Amino acid sequence: MNIGEKIKKLRTAKLMTQSELVGNEITRNMLSRIENGSANPSLETICYIAGRLNVSPGFLLAEEGDEQIYFKHSEIVGIKKALMNEDYRICRDICLKSDSVEDDEIQLILSECNLAIAKEEFFRGNLRGACEFLDQTIECCEKTLYRTDHLVAEVGLYFRYMRQISATLSSNMIDEESVNVYPALVNEFCRYVLSFESFEEKGDAGEWMQSETQKSAYTLHLDAKTCMREGNYGQAYEHLHEILRDEFSFPEPMLYFVFCDLEICCRETQDFKGAYEYSIDKLELLQKLLT
Repeated sequence: MNIGEKIKKLRTAKLMTQSELVGNEITRNMLSRIENGSANPSLETICYIAGRLNVSPGFLLAEEGDEQIYFKHSEIVGIKKALMNEDYRICRDICLKSDSVEDDEIQLILSECNLAIAKEEFFRGNLRGACEFLDQTIECCEKTLYRTDHLVAEVGLYFRYMRQISATLSSNMIDEESVNVYPALVNEFCRYVLSFESFEEKGDAGEWMQSETQKSAYTLHLDAKTCMREGNYGQAYEHLHEILRDEFSFPEPMLYFVFCDLEICCRETQDFKGAYEYSIDKLELLQKLLT
């Protein structure tokens, strides 16, 4: 790796633009020529650039070898900066381009980024994309020696929830039914998933969200299902309709189950027109979710 390549690698690892690196001492055009190997910097320029990159001039001039350790240290700075700013896609890209990509710490950070991106895709209804990133999360978890129980638990619950929408939304990496879900209980959506499963299997919300005091789309849905179990479909309809108000945020896939329950409530209260309309909404949404 020549000096220009080293400079460019360090600059991008630190998330610096060429303009930010050159400051007031050299031109961006000169830096560009140095980085692409068409110009050799003077010793004075090397010292200046090294100072801006927070490395020693000797590091830029050194032969390949010991600099690999520094590259990991340098890249981690940019990676952690992106992670702290919740720029998960940028952080993931830096990790994947890193020479230290197989490092345990890098793989742990990749796991966290992949899971965060998977959640973004899930919440906006891109379930195929969510599945892809969830499986990549597991793949990275298997490559690190750090504890990743909480990440695996969340992945398992997201897959279990999606599988109730379609059997095609399953993991290629894990058996979601065998995952220890307890490390995921710090996450509100995961607690909701377990309560939702309890309703489907036992007819009640179980213990998972008993301590919830703040009203949310999740608690409203569980309240609605409780009313449905008791035969109070009118009150259940009110709870479900309240979820659709703009004040509540919830993942788009949850809307599928809300439509399912609204259809049932309308049918049970003899509102067959409403039941038909919600059945159409449900099918259209399902098609969108599985595209």
